[in-house]
Amino acid sequence: MSRPDFLTVDAFLRPPGGRIRWRRDLRRTIETGIDGLRGVTVNYANNGTHSLAPNLLPGGCALVAAWESAEVAEAAFAGPLRRAIDGPGRFSLDSEIVRVRIDSESERDHWHGWKPSAEGAEPLADGEPMVAVVHGILRHGRLVEFMRNNLHAASRAAHHPGHRGSIDISAQLPYEHTSISLWKTYALARDFAYKKGGHASAMSHALKQKTHRVGVFLQARPLACTGTLGIDQPPYPQLPEARRPGA
Repeated sequence: MSRPDFLTVDAFLRPPGGRIRWRRDLRRTIETGIDGLRGVTVNYANNGTHSLAPNLLPGGCALVAAWESAEVAEAAFAGPLRRAIDGPGRFSLDSEIVRVRIDSESERDHWHGWKPSAEGAEPLADGEPMVAVVHGILRHGRLVEFMRNNLHAASRAAHHPGHRGSIDISAQLPYEHTSISLWKTYALARDFAYKKGGHASAMSHALKQKTHRVGVFLQARPLACTGTLGIDQPPYPQLPEARRPGA
């Protein structure tokens, strides 16, 4: 039986050893090959969530990885990736992909070489928690309008009762952006996405004006979580802590 991709997110406001060294060492480790790793992206973090103009030198960093199973991810974090996630102030999330949607006019059907798979996943129920991952690459000349719309959407999310934290990441600044947002329930996530307001307006504008040349949307079911992501309280206190052996 097929299994959905197992997705991990590990983010630091200030990564151990400094941003430049963390990214360099992590890339070297990944290049040597890691068993069970389906896809990975090493990112700058929080470069566009809280400001109108993109922060070209964000202080945070994030590792987003897709795995064949939870078991191979745990082995990797206990082995070659241990140093990368060994530090204070870390947010870690384990989840499984539930839904994959690629924009109909997207130039790519992947995210940095990873083709997400939700095969075998059970659909989310309205009362379940949800993680939304929205990845896109802007067309040149569309950056300012995107950041303006993004600011309004992020502001609405911050005040929405279902919002449990979020981060904006990018592997290739300034035109490639990915938002990872945590939601109390699937129903509340839909309310934010489609109810009249900042996000719905931004989404409608992007579709009508074709501001992006690449677009990938993922829904994920959170399975474990450690730390916080932009809010004071743990986003999913009902879930176990994400397993990061040795960290």
